[in-house]
Amino acid sequence: MTFLRLAPLALFFLATSLLSMKHIEAGACFGFCEVTETEPCGSKICLCVSFALITGICVPPFAVESYAKRLDEYPNLCLSHHDCVKKGSGNFCARSPNPNVPFGWCSHSNTEALKGFLAMPEAITK
Repeated sequence: MTFLRLAPLALFFLATSLLSMKHIEAGACFGFCEVTETEPCGSKICLCVSFALITGICVPPFAVESYAKRLDEYPNLCLSHHDCVKKGSGNFCARSPNPNVPFGWCSHSNTEALKGFLAMPEAITK
């Protein structure tokens, strides 16, 4: 009679030992990250979305769509030089050294700053 009571328990232990679970990192896509690192979030499945020049936040891949909307709204984040000119926040899109980060940071190039600097004495003398 005892064997009949222990049979479901033995079957349960046998099933759990045969069906091993896949290792899932639940908390891997949470926290702050540096966009200059090669694996900023510690996992290849998570993305580091930058909200400052170097600092970002780790997000799962399905949350990137909401951040893509913010990319259009945020004036200094860009995908190309055209985005910077269109937003009016510069004329050069400086890409991140991390190849996993798909966007860059808008800035003014030195040639434009130099043109403005060289034009200043002429404007002052007039």
